[in-house]
Amino acid sequence: MDKVCVLIPAYNAEKTIGPVLEEVRSLGFHTIVVDDGSTDGTQKVVEAYGVPLVRHSRNLGKGAALRRGFQYILQRDYEVVVTLDADGQHDPSEIPFLLKVFRTVQADLLIGSRAREFDRMTFLRRFWNRLGVKAVSRLCHADITDSQSGFRLIRAELLRNIPLNTTGFETELELLIKACKKGFGVLSIFINVPKVDGSRSSHFRPVADTWLVCKLYLRSLFW
Repeated sequence: MDKVCVLIPAYNAEKTIGPVLEEVRSLGFHTIVVDDGSTDGTQKVVEAYGVPLVRHSRNLGKGAALRRGFQYILQRDYEVVVTLDADGQHDPSEIPFLLKVFRTVQADLLIGSRAREFDRMTFLRRFWNRLGVKAVSRLCHADITDSQSGFRLIRAELLRNIPLNTTGFETELELLIKACKKGFGVLSIFINVPKVDGSRSSHFRPVADTWLVCKLYLRSLFW
C-alpha cells in the first residue's frame, strides 16, 4: 500500500468526488487530487477528507492535471500510480484486482477496460471508442480493448521515461502509444463500470476532444 498512490484529476466534481474519496480511503491507499481550476466546491470536499490537494488556478485540461499529479508522485517514493476519474465512472474497489494482476503479469501499464460497456455509451463515443481501439491496437501491436479509459495502473518507472506534451483528454492516448513504442508492457483487463463515459458528469466534449484525440493519433504515426 505504501508504494501505491491513487491520482484523481478533478474539475467541478463537487457532487461526485466525495463518494470516490470515501471508497479509496476505505481501501487504505495514499491519494492525491489535482483540482484543475474548479469553480464549484470541489476544493472544500477534498480538504474535508484530508487528502493532499494540488490546485490549478484555472482550467488547463485533464492531461495537464494528470501531468501535474505524475510530477508530484514521482518526487516521492511511490512505485505504482493508479489513475481514476472524479465523476464516479470508475469503481475504486477494482484497484486491488488491478494490483493483483499487476503482480502476476508484471505489466508496466494496465488499462481498466470498459469495452463490455461500450453499448451503453452515446453513439459518437461508442463509435470512436471502437474505431480507436482497432487503430491503436494495430499501431501498438498489442491486444488493447480500450484505448481511452482513464482507470489505469502505471509503473512509476514508465512515467520517468516518457515525456508528455499534451494537456487534454488526448494525454491518456499519448501515454499509451509512447509506452508501446518504447517497449513497455501494456495490458487491458475488463473492469466493472458503474457509470459510462458520456454521462452528464463527464467533461469530455464529443466533437472537440475526439478531434484532439484523432490528431494525436495521426501525429503518433510519425514518432
